Amino acid sequence: GEKDLFHDPSVKVPLIVYDPSPEADARRGTVCDALVEAIDLAPTFLDALGAPVPDHVLEGRSLLPFLRDENAAPWRGFVVSEYDWSCSPAAEAMGVAPRDARLFMIADERWKFVHAEGGFRSVLFDRKNDPHEFDDLGADPAHRPTIERMYERLGRWARRMAQRTTVTDDEIRARRGGSGGVGILLGVYDEHEISEEERRRYTGRAPARFTPPD
Repeated sequence: GEKDLFHDPSVKVPLIVYDPSPEADARRGTVCDALVEAIDLAPTFLDALGAPVPDHVLEGRSLLPFLRDENAAPWRGFVVSEYDWSCSPAAEAMGVAPRDARLFMIADERWKFVHAEGGFRSVLFDRKNDPHEFDDLGADPAHRPTIERMYERLGRWARRMAQRTTVTDDEIRARRGGSGGVGILLGVYDEHEISEEERRRYTGRAPARFTPPD
């Protein structure tokens, strides 16, 4: 369908923001063409309320700088979108396993790249010279460097920390060095079952095994 392949009418979401704060007066009525994502909205709402933004939970970033600072510099070099088509009749017709029926889009100001799992060829559009995305350049050897750059970005995005959502970075730093275990003794239910030497070994903190370089 028309919403399966990341064409601009599907992935570009119209966004109009009204910020009643006086700090936004200088930016009223302006248009921002920076690369932003829908995941930026929740951090923006929290930031506007003066609440801390838990960046270990929320992957986006606040858009307030774009609303209040005329000199705000864009921070995102590319945007990402995902699509799971495992429930589509096309997946059944093509014999694609549910885990392989996935699409990933990487787009920047110039290029739009789509990676398809399942052994399918990638897709590439030149958004500058082909704004309606009719000409797929994914099979053109001349554009292989661009495709490789997009794959590097996809890999960078895939390696992001997206699993740890309950502990902040500050809490992680505070815990460093707090684990000093030296192992366990199987089958021991009472400290009197071990020797005095073993009791000293397994009681208290373990000696530090890592010394930071000078």
